[in-house]
Amino acid sequence: MSALAALCCAAAVALAFPFSPIRRLSGPSAAVPQSNRIAESGTVRILASVVVGLAVGVFLGGWFGAVATVVVAVGSYRVLRHLGDRGRDEGEEQLAAQAADVADMIGACVASGAGLERATVQVAQAVSAPASEVLARAAGQLALGANANRAWSELLQHDATAPIARAIVRSLDSGAPMADALTWCAGELRDIRRARVEAMAQAVAVKAVGPLGLCFLPAFLLIGVVPIVAGLVTESIDLF
Repeated sequence: MSALAALCCAAAVALAFPFSPIRRLSGPSAAVPQSNRIAESGTVRILASVVVGLAVGVFLGGWFGAVATVVVAVGSYRVLRHLGDRGRDEGEEQLAAQAADVADMIGACVASGAGLERATVQVAQAVSAPASEVLARAAGQLALGANANRAWSELLQHDATAPIARAIVRSLDSGAPMADALTWCAGELRDIRRARVEAMAQAVAVKAVGPLGLCFLPAFLLIGVVPIVAGLVTESIDLF
């Protein structure tokens, strides 16, 4: 039974955190996304949770093991979903921080005479993940001859990089200068980023009011309330 439980645990770990195969090819077009598999596949989360629950149930045995299987499976699924959601949120935040610089650099490369594919490759090599991975896949699509909508489809899926993809596709369709469009896009992205950071700072300030109030409450009671109560008690004793 213990061996079966250990086997189930090993299977759960393999499902949740698979090993990435070594790639023989290098370069931007062969870049592999480093995002967690848990964040991408709900099926993997379910399978891993069920396997963990079964491992606990087999190890404990009996009716208690059956109950533990359900409880552990549900708990594992919630934990894995939380990890996946947090990974996506962190990735989106990192993309938002990089988006304006990406637009500026692609625009600068295009303005210097580089083609869009070459510009995308150069910027993918210059920036860090996750923007480098997204751009590398876009460059790979361009190298394979994909149209603009297909090549930049992944950027359109992210709120932070969607304006860049729309500016590029619009410039390709209309013939407008792409460098100017990307420069304007970078400015807009910086304004959006600045407004978002200010909103987050204001939210933190509002949330900090309660804890700060609790911190000052003992001092208020000792300095403002206790002397008054003590004085009233003293006066009452003197009257008697």
